[in-house]
Amino acid sequence: MTLARDSWWGKAKDLDLGRSQRVAHDCGQGTTMIVSRDAKGFHAYCFRCNDSDWVAPLPEPLAIRLKRLAASAQEDTAILSSALPTPAVPWSAWPAAARLWLLKAGLGGHDAGRLGAYYHPPTSRVVLPVLDPRTGASQFWQARSVDGRVPKYLNPGVGKARAVPQYGKAKAITLTEDILSAYKVGKVAEGWCLLGTRISNHCLTLLIERDCPVNVWLDPDGAGIKGAKHTEAALRASGIKYRRIESTRDPKLMHLADIRALLEN
Repeated sequence: MTLARDSWWGKAKDLDLGRSQRVAHDCGQGTTMIVSRDAKGFHAYCFRCNDSDWVAPLPEPLAIRLKRLAASAQEDTAILSSALPTPAVPWSAWPAAARLWLLKAGLGGHDAGRLGAYYHPPTSRVVLPVLDPRTGASQFWQARSVDGRVPKYLNPGVGKARAVPQYGKAKAITLTEDILSAYKVGKVAEGWCLLGTRISNHCLTLLIERDCPVNVWLDPDGAGIKGAKHTEAALRASGIKYRRIESTRDPKLMHLADIRALLEN
């Protein structure tokens, strides 16, 4: 990170937490730099220079922190009744923390567009819409925190039971815990997301209708292992042929070649 501090700090230091804006940089014309603020500090990235800089968070008085946390909780609660949270900020204006969350999975702006993902400034979350694979209509969504706030995921109180995010096409279906993992698998095979560690009755019904082999690939932690056993029991009781895929990393964090190798093994 070699971006000159005095070229951006004055434009970022007064940003509210969770906010970002596109501004000019002294390297040339146009608003080629994004400055943002999140729980980890202040960030700057210039697309022309392909360079960045970062400043640690400023000390926050307790009274202000408590007020901020209360406001964050209120903002989180406010979106739970909405079909899709607004406003929706496109990839070009995402703050650094939001971009980094997607980049860690080896994904970028093109993938954000295919997912329909967008940034929601009031809650500092990336929203992932879930579309009905038959009609294309939005039926559910998840909003993932990118600034460390909890809970990590928000979603509306209705619609989850019949939501099964599906990506790609293959002879076998691979079940994953989260949307990014299912999408990543869908780049080389077919990924379905359980939106958690337990298979829903609706997902089970869809698998019975499809009548094809199923790979169970949940995260390699305690919850994932327990969930895989529950899912396998449900598949076995329904007469569905399955096998478990085991890895040391979540599917979304693996290279596509490694994903393909595991599924084809």
